[in-house]
Amino acid sequence: MRILITGANGPAGRALGAQLATSDFTVIGADMDSTPNEYYTAIEKVPAASDPSMIGRLAEIIREHHIDVLIPTVSDELPAVAAAAGAELVDCTVMIGSLDAVSTAHDKWLTMQVLAEAGVPVPRSALPSSFVNLDAAFEALGCPLIAKPRIARGGRGVSVVGNHADLDFSALDDSWVLQEFASGEEFAPMVFNGNGENDLAVVVRKTELKQGVVGNAVSTERVAADDAEDVQEIALAAVRAVGLEYQADLDIRRLADGQAVVLEINARFGANSRQAPELLSTVLRASSRALAAIGGRP
Repeated sequence: MRILITGANGPAGRALGAQLATSDFTVIGADMDSTPNEYYTAIEKVPAASDPSMIGRLAEIIREHHIDVLIPTVSDELPAVAAAAGAELVDCTVMIGSLDAVSTAHDKWLTMQVLAEAGVPVPRSALPSSFVNLDAAFEALGCPLIAKPRIARGGRGVSVVGNHADLDFSALDDSWVLQEFASGEEFAPMVFNGNGENDLAVVVRKTELKQGVVGNAVSTERVAADDAEDVQEIALAAVRAVGLEYQADLDIRRLADGQAVVLEINARFGANSRQAPELLSTVLRASSRALAAIGGRP
């Protein structure tokens, strides 16, 4: 099997590369930074996800390297890749969910709405236009609250707001989401949704965060299945509610009363996949079945 992984020099791409380095597969990377690393046979340079030529460049790499399976890991590119799967990106299996599901997960506000309607626990959330001022937001969502971009990449732009000095409320538009602050421990479940076939949820606990109380994880530890059953169940329920197939990486945190709530869903592998090697194995088995169905190489 010949595998192409985007974001090869990023945290998620390197985590996947490390797991495949000793396999019999040929693993090609794609990245804006095409610096070689120890995990990939080659890393091809691609433009930014916002560049209209990005999908065309991926299609070229797929043809040049006779790629069987494409695994995207860059958040910004996911909607475009989902839209192009089976169209511009042909002759290989693209391991990504449907465009509708990926687009919902990409938009943190839509994610909250869909999950709430499905009965999946989420923190109280609202758009800034719902409030006349920050005090009204504090009254509805609690103090402190979280302000984060509606279209986010990891912890970038996320802030804890406890007073007026922390946020210029008048500068916010509805490209932002305001959210109840979940003050308890945070988890990063990794999920495979096979629509009832080989479904999987592995939970890691974030033991240190980049920004102290929010942000990307600096360190994590795998949690025994029976120590976080509610987190596993909520993670699977969340991806099913959104309709997201294959791999997903979530952020789930506990409220002060212990209730676990979903903060966001990412339709891709995350940086912690080395702690859940069974996730990659499950995805590759699914890709092999898809390849066989279209007459590709097993």
